[in-house]
Amino acid sequence: MAELKVFKETALPGTLQANSVYLINPAGQSTYVEAYVTGTSASTVRRMINESDIQAMIDTSVAGFAAVEVVADIATRDALSLSDNAVVLVLDASADSTVNSGAATYIYRDASSTFERIAEYESMDLVINWANIQNKPTSSVVDIDDAVTKKHTHTNKTELDKVGEDGNGYFTYNSQNYVVVGSTSW
Repeated sequence: MAELKVFKETALPGTLQANSVYLINPAGQSTYVEAYVTGTSASTVRRMINESDIQAMIDTSVAGFAAVEVVADIATRDALSLSDNAVVLVLDASADSTVNSGAATYIYRDASSTFERIAEYESMDLVINWANIQNKPTSSVVDIDDAVTKKHTHTNKTELDKVGEDGNGYFTYNSQNYVVVGSTSW
């Protein structure tokens, strides 16, 4: 069985030994260690990923994300030369027959070279039906409309508007105090 050797260094030596692990703490990098492993031959060496490898992987992944393109209108959107999937915000999308006015956001599919509208800023052509509203009142639309119409309609509204209270909390009618003194039995 081969003996495994572990070396702790600040730089990888020019000559390596077989069946060894080299833990390298590079100058100026006190917070991490790079690791190199040799096989049965010292010329077979593998390096474990390090901080710069991870950063390169992140950078490559992020570069694959499409940026949001912002264009003035549909003609400008259609003139874009896109080579990846992308999101495009069109500020005036009224040339799109499905958009009455305002802006819209599209996703560009590179595989099919097509745009698909994913949002618009005039309401996405929503039609809301009373029957489909959740947690709505149990009253009918007609009853609600009738109640709104009558919200301040009373046959005696003129008299009701005269009822009030003075600064001491006493009942008034037509700005006159009415105080009941004593008790009466009926």
